[in-house]
Amino acid sequence: MQVILLKDIKGLGKRGEIREVSRGYARNFLIPQKLIEIATPDAPNRLAHKKAKWEEECKKLVSALEEKARELENLIITFKVAIGEKGEVFGSVSRKDIESALHERGIQNIKVNMERSLKTIGENKIEVDLGEGIKTTLKVMLQALP
Repeated sequence: MQVILLKDIKGLGKRGEIREVSRGYARNFLIPQKLIEIATPDAPNRLAHKKAKWEEECKKLVSALEEKARELENLIITFKVAIGEKGEVFGSVSRKDIESALHERGIQNIKVNMERSLKTIGENKIEVDLGEGIKTTLKVMLQALP
């Protein structure tokens, strides 16, 4: 049975491709999960229309992510940390701390790329992945508690 893939399916193909699958696989798994649509004689026309719609949605998403990246470049997130007498930081600021601070500001679905937690007072620059290949840097400021 020929089907049109509505989403990327590992081991089967990418969204928008026409593939041959068994009837049982299509009927019992793919159709209930809304992963495919049965290919009919007018499938190439529908597929071309859907691909154009998907590309337009992807362009809108990328432009929105690029705008968000520009906003994040100007954003400084500040954390207050305890320090010892010699200036050493007690504790650290982790990836999860930064992601939760971004969530509190209404910024969702962002992956913070850090090798290790932040333990130095002052400004730190970290890489943030917004998805769709768009990355930017974010400034994180660690300040001593009074």
